[in-house]
Amino acid sequence: MHRRHILRWLGVLPFMQGATAEGVESRPLRLGIMPFNSTLALFKTHQPLRQYLQNALGRPIELFTAADYFTFLNSSLAGEYDLLITGPHFGVMCLSSYEALVRYKAVLQPVFVVRPNSGIRSLDDLKGKRIVLSSRLSISSIGGVKWLLDHGMQMGRDYQLFERTTHGAAVAAVAVGELDAALTTHTPLQQVPEDVRAKVSILPIDVRVPHLMTLGHHRLGKAELKRIRSALLKFGATAPGQAFFRETGYEDYATITPEDIESLAPYVALTRTLLGYPS
Repeated sequence: MHRRHILRWLGVLPFMQGATAEGVESRPLRLGIMPFNSTLALFKTHQPLRQYLQNALGRPIELFTAADYFTFLNSSLAGEYDLLITGPHFGVMCLSSYEALVRYKAVLQPVFVVRPNSGIRSLDDLKGKRIVLSSRLSISSIGGVKWLLDHGMQMGRDYQLFERTTHGAAVAAVAVGELDAALTTHTPLQQVPEDVRAKVSILPIDVRVPHLMTLGHHRLGKAELKRIRSALLKFGATAPGQAFFRETGYEDYATITPEDIESLAPYVALTRTLLGYPS
């Protein structure tokens, strides 16, 4: 779908042509969302947040995503977005140009999704299986593969790894019996169609990391970043915000702590190694 058509579908264009609050910059804010779902699904899910921020900030919000995680990360590092909703490991990698504003309150826990009749009940049952993930660069993939490695399971020797474009596509591949297990997290699983979700069960692992982060580019200035953070923290008190957090499973917004950043260090290091970036 052409970008302008997407924006029209989202209702952005009419807002862009109107007046904004007195004394507030009218330039649209570019909000980039990590491509953990299809473009239309991402934009539909984030419509309540976009509309709320437009009203709270008095300036239009344009939604963007990318074809894949690698492109999105590079666009983020290049400063192409004013605001980011991104994986926590990507968020830490962007801190030289962006300020960490908030994260989702829910804990991000990688899980394996399997068919109930697959016979997969434990780690040992994954040996020789075909495991699918949404992207090798998602935090669920990084966390899950690291967990397998920490437990003596090597890719190619003990299991085969496959990729799909989104978490939903990875889960669907398991639901229809195409592949044996999917690496995902609870929140994307909650957002897949109910008929797909009913065909799979969860095999949890002992990995927990901070959830998706929202960041703002330093070029916005301290005052505007403070205003955006304040608006985000109030979203959960609104009716649209309560519905958004209930339907996505994100629970609410929470502040990002130094402990959050520190806990992500092993996953950031592994991500940089996979990408060939300097540490």
